[in-house]
Amino acid sequence: MSEKDYIARGIKVRQQAVFDMADLYKIMFRWFSQHNYDFQERQYMQRMSPDGSRHLEIGWQAGRKISDYIKFRIDIKFLVIGLSSVEVDINSMKRKTNKGDAEMRFDAYLELDYEGKWEGNPVTKVLREFYNRWVIKSRIEDYEAELHEELYELIGEIKSLLNLYKFQGLEAQQE
Repeated sequence: MSEKDYIARGIKVRQQAVFDMADLYKIMFRWFSQHNYDFQERQYMQRMSPDGSRHLEIGWQAGRKISDYIKFRIDIKFLVIGLSSVEVDINSMKRKTNKGDAEMRFDAYLELDYEGKWEGNPVTKVLREFYNRWVIKSRIEDYEAELHEELYELIGEIKSLLNLYKFQGLEAQQE
């Protein structure tokens, strides 16, 4: 079993606003692609509420191989409550978009020995611990800093998208 070295746990981005769910997906998917992450949607659950709005629970996992021993991992859990279609007026043009309460939680970690090569017996586990603490300690610290920086870059892009509509002072009309 691999070892997880958490950089961030449960970092939350939450906003109740007008935003485009499709644009959010596109921006995040593009960011992961540009940074060479393999990306999987592990969970997608949608429930309809009596008022016609949707409640979404989505789980994403992204990983990037750094070496034969280390992978970057970013796990994201979405919870979107009351997602509904709305029409907004942007520069006298109507545009269909969404409105809802979106919350995302992020975990980021280094996955060490992700192939489990050092898992064979207690001796190799001790050797792995020695290797992590003494041989490649500074390299792991550099990777921790790099992953931390990437995570906050991703979060910054998401916040920019979620605030875009807010800064334009848009008023939404329920469809």
